[in-house]
Amino acid sequence: MNDARDALVVVEDATKTFTTGRLEVRALRGISLEIHEGDFLALVGPSGSGKTTLLNLVGALDRPTGGVVRVLGRDLSTMKKSARAELRLRELGFVFQAYNLVPVLTAVENVEFVLELQGLGASARRSRALEVLAELGLAELADRRPNELSGGQQQRVAVARAIAARPKLVLADEPTANLDGASAEQLMALMRRLHDEHDVTFVFSTHDPRVVAHATRVVTLVDGKVSSDVEKERDAA
Repeated sequence: MNDARDALVVVEDATKTFTTGRLEVRALRGISLEIHEGDFLALVGPSGSGKTTLLNLVGALDRPTGGVVRVLGRDLSTMKKSARAELRLRELGFVFQAYNLVPVLTAVENVEFVLELQGLGASARRSRALEVLAELGLAELADRRPNELSGGQQQRVAVARAIAARPKLVLADEPTANLDGASAEQLMALMRRLHDEHDVTFVFSTHDPRVVAHATRVVTLVDGKVSSDVEKERDAA
């Protein structure tokens, strides 16, 4: 796909093979793809098509078996594990299906967690965490622990944690899978607003048509390859 916007991620003929005992599974079979600044992109396809594997490569959680994956200009194939961890900490945000909130921490402490790892001072990180929670409609829930929140509220806290560090790219793996219809719609509307108002680039791995309905670009994977790449709309510059 030709696009004048900056490419945050460039994937060139990437393959990924997993070996378990004598069994070899080719999860990705030569994928080429660019993810551009401003994308609100859904990765779709049947189970086993390679969506989560590709998301893990883009998120610097894994490295390709072959080919090239460059994230923010850095080639993952040549990066040490520590350098990939630093890239994830400083530049990427993650929203997981299972929320992955720390159960003993309050909502505001969960949002502060990444900011603390980044070395932000206590006052500054508390201020930013509260600001982000308020923007996501969670100000009154800041002192509650995850078990005191609904599924939709927990997922919004997870989104707050992902964006509080002001990453260039947010990756979400099946973010609506555990939510009811109303909560899923609210979450997608929220993330679309963050995209539109704060220029946050989002990439989703999903089976959910509600996510696809909000996406502006849909990339379909089949058998570890890109079968289609459709731009649904482009916001006016």
